[in-house]
Amino acid sequence: MLRSLLVSVLALLPLVVGGCSGSAPATEPAPEDSAPPVVARYADTTITLADFESAYRSANSRPSPSADSLEAYRDFLEQYLNYRLKVRAARDAGLDTLTSVRREIRSYRHQLARPRLMREHVYEPLARTLYERRQQEVDVSHILLRVEPDAPPADTLAAYREMQRIADSLRRGVPFGDLAYRNSDAPPAQRRGERGYRGRLGYVRAGQMVEPFEDRMYSVPPDSASGIFRTRFGYHLLKVHDRRPAQPPVQLSHIMLRPNRDSATAHRLLDSLRTVLRRGRAEFSELAETHSEDRRTAAKGGSLGTLESLRGLPPSFRDAVGALDSVGAVSPVVKTRYGYHLIELTDREELPSFEEAYDDLKEQVTGQPRAERRRTQFARRVRAEAGVRVDTARLLRRAPVSSLDTLARPLLSVVDEPPAPGVPVASLGDSTYTLVQVARHVTQTDGGTEMTAGAVLQDFLDEKALRYAEARLARRDAEFAAQMKEYRHGLLAFQFMQDSIWTPARRDTSGLRATYEEQREAYRFPERIRSLVLRAPADSVLAPYASSSGSSPPASRLEAARGDSLVTVDTMMVSDRSAEVYRRVQTVSDGTLLGPLRAEGRPVLLYRDTRLPPRPKTFEEARSSVVRDHQDRYEDRVLQRLRRRYDAETHPDRLRRAFDPS
Repeated sequence: MLRSLLVSVLALLPLVVGGCSGSAPATEPAPEDSAPPVVARYADTTITLADFESAYRSANSRPSPSADSLEAYRDFLEQYLNYRLKVRAARDAGLDTLTSVRREIRSYRHQLARPRLMREHVYEPLARTLYERRQQEVDVSHILLRVEPDAPPADTLAAYREMQRIADSLRRGVPFGDLAYRNSDAPPAQRRGERGYRGRLGYVRAGQMVEPFEDRMYSVPPDSASGIFRTRFGYHLLKVHDRRPAQPPVQLSHIMLRPNRDSATAHRLLDSLRTVLRRGRAEFSELAETHSEDRRTAAKGGSLGTLESLRGLPPSFRDAVGALDSVGAVSPVVKTRYGYHLIELTDREELPSFEEAYDDLKEQVTGQPRAERRRTQFARRVRAEAGVRVDTARLLRRAPVSSLDTLARPLLSVVDEPPAPGVPVASLGDSTYTLVQVARHVTQTDGGTEMTAGAVLQDFLDEKALRYAEARLARRDAEFAAQMKEYRHGLLAFQFMQDSIWTPARRDTSGLRATYEEQREAYRFPERIRSLVLRAPADSVLAPYASSSGSSPPASRLEAARGDSLVTVDTMMVSDRSAEVYRRVQTVSDGTLLGPLRAEGRPVLLYRDTRLPPRPKTFEEARSSVVRDHQDRYEDRVLQRLRRRYDAETHPDRLRRAFDPS
């Protein structure tokens, strides 16, 4: 919350009018040489036209400042110089050394750099591999011998030897489907008509199978079998039958007759409908609404929506869709376990580009073991580059564990101890870490107490390696460096405003009084209507208080409403600046009750109490406006001092070069 407020303020800082047009602008001609024109200078710093145009584009989100008037450009020059002076003054005052400022910069860098590093080194490589593989679909069969991940070694060895026997049979020429039917532990292998019968999965794409299976599926040549490999399900053999270009997402519609019909009758009816369609005598959607017995889709003209993959469809349905070669084509009659169908290819979409598909691809790989492995690999590369040392003997002497292979839970006993200075147990680059820091990592890691002490230590060092990479990202990424510089300058300007302008001005009691007296006429209440607003969760709750039946006057009904726990009663001063629904009380007489009406999505009653004529505000009533005005005046004086202190000057005539570069 604090950071979002700070960032929004920082974004506005270059645009805040300092109220000080500065020293009289110098107008001498720019030097006649090849150097960029200098449009402002202060102390030992110059602001060139190129620097300024970049700042202008950033602040105004326009491709070129020449899209605006020269006057707007000159005004921004004064504002931008004021901003730069605040940053310089903040540095000279040592605000960049404050612990709070450094902590905020580190936090922002982590927030900005971590996603950038994860995309570059983890998610984008995985997503690109997934994207490239998805350009093809693979027709594959497999045999599974199930082995639990934590199975005893004897069971694991027995399963492996059994799979070796199956692989030997395959090499001797036994058909893969026969071996799958007789040996596979995958349930569909023995179920005729199901996907996976005799091991045949059909065409599948990347992202639909676990990673080891997918790796073999895309590396084994067509009409070839893989070697034995293991996944979390057990041991596998797979055979690749074919590869083909991936089919793009399709939109399908169908007309379905239920399977309890006579087959010949169903075929005759659907064949007749197909003839009608081929002769152009009706639209598919019209016939689906009239004849389809799939009530879920019939009301939508038979639409099945967009299918990213045909994998979940019954085989006969899937084959029929694959044979439709053009949008608007209609299949012959197709039989599935659900009934009899006519299928229309309503639309065929284009395959997305990598950038278009990236977010979906990233979501698919996030949380998968392959993503965690790449994250670990990246962290270990950083550790190797930075240099890691672990003093295991010292760690075990100071830790309440007997070895790194024991559970880390006992480390919790040292979490609250103050870090012992000068007693590091590990280092990365030029940073050292104590046992207490490692122990605290247990509490910050999901499942940390169930990990071994050695695993916690490695995870701790991996995280520190990622932080190390974040801290050095600006050295190789110019765009990131510019973002961090902009944030750092904005934070310093914000801190300077807070310390040197906003807080002193707010505490300047005599100055606030002087501002109030000098501008007393500006602090006035307009004509207002004092009103009561009744709010409730439903019209029915307000109905008894809105009713005009009976002799109960509005005032007594309002008193009764105050005791209703479902009704809130608030006083509102309605003026010309109020929302339109509340301004209705301006046109009725005192004592009138209006409503129920709708305000901010809720039912309300409005009661007009009395008219309040315009009048001056007291100092306390005007205080928030007075503080803002006094802060503006205070800022003017501070900026005048800064311009004198840093000998600041502007050269607005040189801004014409942005409009006429020749």
